[in-house]
Amino acid sequence: MSAIVKGTRPASASSILSAASCNGGISVSVRYLASADRCRRLCSPPNSRRARTSNSETVYLPQVSQATFLGVLTAFGAARLLGGVVDSLADPLVGWASDRSQSRLGRRRVYLIAGIGPMVLTPVLLFFPPGPPGSLANFAWLTAMLAVYYVFFTAYVAPYLALMPEIAPEERERVALSTLLAVAGVVIVGLYASLWLAGVEAGRRWLGLDTEQSLRLVVVVSSVAAFVLCLGPIVAVDERRLARTAPSLSMREALVTTLRNRPFLIYLAAQILFVFGITLMGPMGPYYALAVAGRDEAFAAVLALVPGPGVFLGLWAVGRISERFGPKRTLVACAAVLGLLFAVQGLLLPDAPGGPHDRRNLTILFGIGALWGLPAAGFMVLPHVVLGQLIDLDAARTGAHRAAMYFGAQGLLTKWVYGGATALLSWLFVTFGNSSARPTGVLLVGPIAGALCLASGIAYAFYPERKVLAARAALEAGATGLAPRG
Repeated sequence: MSAIVKGTRPASASSILSAASCNGGISVSVRYLASADRCRRLCSPPNSRRARTSNSETVYLPQVSQATFLGVLTAFGAARLLGGVVDSLADPLVGWASDRSQSRLGRRRVYLIAGIGPMVLTPVLLFFPPGPPGSLANFAWLTAMLAVYYVFFTAYVAPYLALMPEIAPEERERVALSTLLAVAGVVIVGLYASLWLAGVEAGRRWLGLDTEQSLRLVVVVSSVAAFVLCLGPIVAVDERRLARTAPSLSMREALVTTLRNRPFLIYLAAQILFVFGITLMGPMGPYYALAVAGRDEAFAAVLALVPGPGVFLGLWAVGRISERFGPKRTLVACAAVLGLLFAVQGLLLPDAPGGPHDRRNLTILFGIGALWGLPAAGFMVLPHVVLGQLIDLDAARTGAHRAAMYFGAQGLLTKWVYGGATALLSWLFVTFGNSSARPTGVLLVGPIAGALCLASGIAYAFYPERKVLAARAALEAGATGLAPRG
């Protein structure tokens, strides 16, 4: 990894490393927010079978009702969906304001400072609900805290992402930076996924805390860790070296101008389809372990580790493959492979350990787990590179640097997908089942996610990468008549 940093400009190396550490901090913040969902699966909602820990003590969380309404949504799915809507609406506003900022602290840094505290504090409040399990008060609390979290998450992350094409102006540097960001995120998420439950157990065993107190302590420690890591860009990035021309467009003009960019819309369509598919697959490990393979959470933990080597191998290889074939072709190939791998999970046949279909199931689960990390690594790195191409072309055309608005417009049209995928997953589970007795909802997820990834690859195939790069080169050379419109 040091070779990657050495390949960048010396002035950029410290900024890149601080950004990578921040990506780890963001991963902690998102991961322990997501742990609320996992706790929800481990605990007992009202009027249902109680799930217990090894000493029969019920796991604590801000419980909400599991009833459905409008025929589709559970309370948790509705809260996530509403939070995603608030998040998506905040994205273009924050992006526009950051691009136009004249703050002496830096037009990105001032928003990082404003967002960091609430971003890491709000998830802690999720674990201090005001009402009894299943109550309307808990639903309102969950919805409000998610909405507040996402607003400040956006206030921090949109300007943070806008720094990326600014501190890494060349495509090779952007691949190196995106690779470092992905490595930091994967390492932190992997460690956190393994350690947070161990931390709960340690609090109970060594500090004499009950499960609720221990879980809250782990969440507070996670918040502190996220805060420290996210300080990296605030402290290390000197925006005076990144002097850029601020745009003068109004909010409406900036958004409309961005959304009229045809190559950007093609990129967005591809990303929306991919994000929807990968979000559906994200929480599926425990369900495949319990409902399909007939095993326990320990097996799910082992299954979660299987993609790790493939991810790191993919992160090592993606820069080399992209340099030879280009980001677009690499993304098309990654989407196609992911789509086929996810679709194969539709061939699973629920069975008990040692049953007639057990070997088949294990082969599919471990085989796909070992392979999908390779193409997934491409999507951890290259979408930022493609978006950087579009940001550069816009800057060459307009003379202003609007990176945050591009990330904001992307958020406007993609952030709702996370809530939508969660709502769809909840509906599939409620309607078709997510247990060994009713496993159809679990079995449907792989083919649906696979179809979405394949559609993403088709959309990326229409992205006019050569025209975008040629238009930028022509404009920078002063030959504006060669640049295609839209």
